[in-house]
Amino acid sequence: MVTKLSAALTEKLSLHIDLSKSRLETLALLITGMIGARTVNLSHVASERGSPVKPASTYRRLQRFFQHVAPDDDWAARLIVTLLGVRGPWLLCLDRTNWQIGAKHVNVLVLALVTRRHRVPLMWRMLDGPGNSPTATRIALMERYLALFGAGSVRMLLDDRAFIGGEWLRYLHENNIPFTIRLRENMTVITETGQRVPLGTLLKTTRGARSFQAALPGDDGNAPLVLGFAAKRIRGGELLIAAASKDAHYALVAYRRRWRSAVTSPRSSMALRTVFEMALEGR
Repeated sequence: MVTKLSAALTEKLSLHIDLSKSRLETLALLITGMIGARTVNLSHVASERGSPVKPASTYRRLQRFFQHVAPDDDWAARLIVTLLGVRGPWLLCLDRTNWQIGAKHVNVLVLALVTRRHRVPLMWRMLDGPGNSPTATRIALMERYLALFGAGSVRMLLDDRAFIGGEWLRYLHENNIPFTIRLRENMTVITETGQRVPLGTLLKTTRGARSFQAALPGDDGNAPLVLGFAAKRIRGGELLIAAASKDAHYALVAYRRRWRSAVTSPRSSMALRTVFEMALEGR
């Protein structure tokens, strides 16, 4: 069964990846082996081959693969989009996933494509240490995406409160990337009457849904950034405030899409890349 699956996968990959037949077969072995073993440990992956070949021989084959094949960071992004069969422009979601392997904390910034049922990671960046991602790191990740797909492929980028800041929002605006981002209540805006006030104060009496226009103060000589805002009270009385680069009328509906689809585990989606990184580091 595993051999048949590997053969079918090899044929599929050959349409999208420029590798020799032997290398493609090894890549298919890696993918099916990781799914079966549920780990990136090569000795376990080699045991999942399901053929008369000894696991030790398969293990050595996997090692040789890493010695001679070094894909770039985003080698699988176009392949993933093609295999998903979804037409653009797409909803994208920026998120961060954090887990622990032994004593080591793994902190990853992920740019995912939102489908009807799942969020599928397209590209990512390992972060140094715990905590949120620097603005420069987010911009660098977005630049990688734009180099492959262009701004016209983005229907909407959905971000949470961890991904804010004037520089980041200005970058998205200047690069024609539509976005809907949740903001914190203590963020200061400039109202249409010229007042500078925290969002929480401005929306203090809000009960139902409300939409309005305001601007984020400029910094480093930049002019204020005018955005559409939508807000409402959610369970527990907390304010949900979303800023949109376009008309804010549907901002809350758009933001809800961030949570409507299930997350495809970054562990499984990024497993193959992790194998490459571990092998190249000699682990």
